[in-house]
Amino acid sequence: MATLEDVARAAGVSRSTVSYVFNNPERVGRDMRLRVEEAARRLGFAGPDPKGRLLRAGKVNAIGVIPPGAYSMANMFTGYFPRFMAGVAEVCDERGASLTLVSGLDDDKTWGIRNALVDGFIVSPPHDAEMIESLALRKLPFVVIDVDGGAKVSSVNIDARSGCRAAARHLLDLGHRRFAILSFLRDLGPALVHLPRRDRGPGVAGMPLDQQKLLGYADALSPSGIDIDEVPVVQAHPWDRAAAALLLDAAPDATAILAMADLQAIEVMGEARRRGLSVPGDLSVVGFNNIPEAAPANLTTVDSNGAEKGRLAARLVFAGGPVRHETLPTTLMVRGTTAPPAKRRVHRKPRPARARSKAG
Repeated sequence: MATLEDVARAAGVSRSTVSYVFNNPERVGRDMRLRVEEAARRLGFAGPDPKGRLLRAGKVNAIGVIPPGAYSMANMFTGYFPRFMAGVAEVCDERGASLTLVSGLDDDKTWGIRNALVDGFIVSPPHDAEMIESLALRKLPFVVIDVDGGAKVSSVNIDARSGCRAAARHLLDLGHRRFAILSFLRDLGPALVHLPRRDRGPGVAGMPLDQQKLLGYADALSPSGIDIDEVPVVQAHPWDRAAAALLLDAAPDATAILAMADLQAIEVMGEARRRGLSVPGDLSVVGFNNIPEAAPANLTTVDSNGAEKGRLAARLVFAGGPVRHETLPTTLMVRGTTAPPAKRRVHRKPRPARARSKAG
């Protein structure tokens, strides 16, 4: 295998000149650079071994992102996660850095943290004390998102409570008083139906961010005399296609649906159409996140600033330094899936298709 010294001899230049051609080409004249590149091609030399450069620099110029669970890894190209990753990637591109996904799906969920070749981490929930301890032992900067990092860990959050308060108030201002909520389930289990007057506890929303969304709904509904504990809730992960039907079955007289994710809201719209209901004529629907699929669906939703969250988290990792906590605003995006309530109409299950007669 050809070496830097072999290329230098073949081109009749010094070893440092060859190094400049591959690492700092702007410091070498055009003719000299072309001569070195030609010699390298003849010898089959692709460039200096990056491992040596990394060892000398003490950095790998890469960020590791720990995604929020198995369902996000299995659905990388839909929903909220791509917008967040696009923000992280944008900052990495600006710095000429790499982006690495660090999976925690094996039995030992800290293995990836201990072995990832990165300069810092961005950590999505859920995570536990063992994971945080493993991150701290790496002595690399890391940032958690969508949770309070406390006194020792930097964090980036969004004001989800404010956004969901605005969403519920928007529906109240339109005249709605009969609501149902499609909440988050942060695992791959079956959807859960929570009917009014049952002891729900914190399990009615999955993670701290989801609990903030529920509090935002409650903030708006309570002054209008609507107890959040009286509102039917279905708890499901965003890709559970059965959840929308469960929700409309659990709340057949609801005129407005508050969904904690846009994918959930879009499924509700589809299920409503299957039942012969119009959106927003018979049923108003509001989502959360403003994913790319929301605008084509004309979905009223809360923009969760996902790309900016990714950008800010990446900048905090690259900057290192003292612990910082940042909270980004959210914005209600009013589109075409919300309107004043029509005359009460029950959301019945779709009728099964009639079997065709074989006669005649």
